[in-house]
Amino acid sequence: MLEMKKIDERESQEEGETTKHSDLDFTFIESAEAQMAAADYEVPEKLRTLHHLVIQYASQGRYEVAVPLCKQALEDLERTSGHNHPDVATMLNILALVYRDQQKYMEAASLLHDALRIRETTLGENHPAVAATLNNLAVLYGKRGKYKEAEPLCKKALAIREKALGVDHPDVAKQLNNLALLCQNQGKFEEVEGYYRRALDIYNAKLGPDDPSVTKTMNNLVKRLYCLCCLYLTHLDDVCTEGICIPEAREIQSCRDFVQASAGSSSWERVWWAR
Repeated sequence: MLEMKKIDERESQEEGETTKHSDLDFTFIESAEAQMAAADYEVPEKLRTLHHLVIQYASQGRYEVAVPLCKQALEDLERTSGHNHPDVATMLNILALVYRDQQKYMEAASLLHDALRIRETTLGENHPAVAATLNNLAVLYGKRGKYKEAEPLCKKALAIREKALGVDHPDVAKQLNNLALLCQNQGKFEEVEGYYRRALDIYNAKLGPDDPSVTKTMNNLVKRLYCLCCLYLTHLDDVCTEGICIPEAREIQSCRDFVQASAGSSSWERVWWAR
């Protein structure tokens, strides 16, 4: 955590509030609907109504309402429970997400570091709520284009969720999607495909083939394979005139196999028509 703070402090000195933010789209798992559906371990029941209100106002761009609402709740919790309380960490996370939406990245990072410290101290380093905060930090770094800094945070969050929730939990699939996005923006394409396929298997098994998460994950995977096929086909003649005895040919076949295996499924039809 100290190393992460050093990164933020260094970037603050070098770039101030002009930090270049990434075009990386994390809305798949960070939409208002997804945030409202946060697990009980991330947002306790007594704070859920407030959480929904804040996210709703933020999604409407009404930050002048969302921010004071968060700050007042935070003050009340600190007064009744003290600063080092899990509920305070929850509100710090919520306020950080609002700041992130406003592209106030340094403020958001500071709140998340504080929330992470509180959760690790009060709940233990392997609690799923700690993973949620690590994930929020990873997304924050990803939106700033800091993929290398974000990846280890995402992997740590994944390891915690696998241990605490089980390797086939939907929240593990959500984390795999984030990790795939980060690797994709670093050119780690083999890892990207593996993460997407594993997430897709989890969603299919736990939520069913008609769940929106299945369609969205499959769409991400298809886009990755489609772009890879186009790239390899474009340069195929330059690599091998016969085009059958090279590693790239296996990647093309992987793409074709996936398309053929998916053909006819309701999920695939939705992906195809959405392209």
